[in-house]
Parts: sequence; C-alpha cells; structure tokens
Amino acid sequence: MDITANDLTKWAKKNFEYLGYRLNRVNNIPWGKRKGTIEKGWADLQGYTNDGRYIAVEVKKIGDKISAVQSERLQDAWNCGCLVYICTEKEGKPVLIEWSKIKL
Repeated sequence: MDITANDLTKWAKKNFEYLGYRLNRVNNIPWGKRKGTIEKGWADLQGYTNDGRYIAVEVKKIGDKISAVQSERLQDAWNCGCLVYICTEKEGKPVLIEWSKIKL
C-alpha cells in the first residue's frame, strides 16, 4: 500500500501531539506570487517537546530519498541534541524512525 506524503505528515503530527509535543507543518511550495521562504533541507514538521527540546520530522514516502542538504541539516540538528525522525511507510503502515537508526 502506497501511503501519500500528506497522510504520513498528518499521522506523524497527530502522534507527536498525542505526546504533548507542538509541531508545525513547514510548507515551502510557492503559491501565486509568493516565493518559498524556507531554505532547502528543513524538515517537513518542526516544533518542540513538552520539555523544550526541538523536534524535526522529515516525511518520506516509498521511493523518496533524503537529499544531501536534508541529511546535513538533520544530522546537524541531531548533533545539537534535537529529536530527529523520519516518517515513512513499512509493511503498509506509517512508522517513525529515529535519526540514529537511519542508514544513508
């Protein structure tokens, strides 16, 4: 089953908010005359935990790859003590994978 990126994003946001985390969806798609304002590489969901830690969640549907810029930014956030996850699909279900377990 191919879950859409939008479905994965909603699922991750809902699950982290259940834990009390506050997340915002970052959308850098130009619209009308508005240009995108976010630098490349920033995670799709960003926010903070209930104890004040930054959290970044990058959403990747089946077949999508993490770009070099995304990898650098997510690794930098991880090195700074932030929580970093990839939300993807495994065996037809959404999953969250902690950055330390990602093999690039």
